Amino acid sequence: MSKSSRPNFLLFITDQQRADFLGCYGHPVLRTPHIDSIAARGTVFDRFHVASPVCMPNRASLMTGRMPSVHGVRSNGIPLSMNAVTFVDLLRDAGYRTALIGKSHLQNFTGWAPIVKRRRRSTGTARTRG
Repeated sequence: MSKSSRPNFLLFITDQQRADFLGCYGHPVLRTPHIDSIAARGTVFDRFHVASPVCMPNRASLMTGRMPSVHGVRSNGIPLSMNAVTFVDLLRDAGYRTALIGKSHLQNFTGWAPIVKRRRRSTGTARTRG
């Protein structure tokens, strides 16, 4: 497929925004003309469910296509592994020019340790108490 015939992607991710609070989804009072214009010229999804109601795990799921139990970001404060493959990586590998504007919230913003530490996995060996 030639570069000129490939589709362009523009992904808006907002926190805690219900779809019905956009004009293009029929809100009777709120005005969102720029988003409505983009929606009118593109694809709008009527049924979309999140992998997690928490910001970082859900964003990591959107980027990787995996559930939090697989990519490991189970709460805010646990960064997505730098080795995780995202759809942006795959688009770049396919020749797309990619950019991020704003916060991705896939990594921590400070040098502080994660708020919730990951539990160690069991090695599978049983211990008996005696």
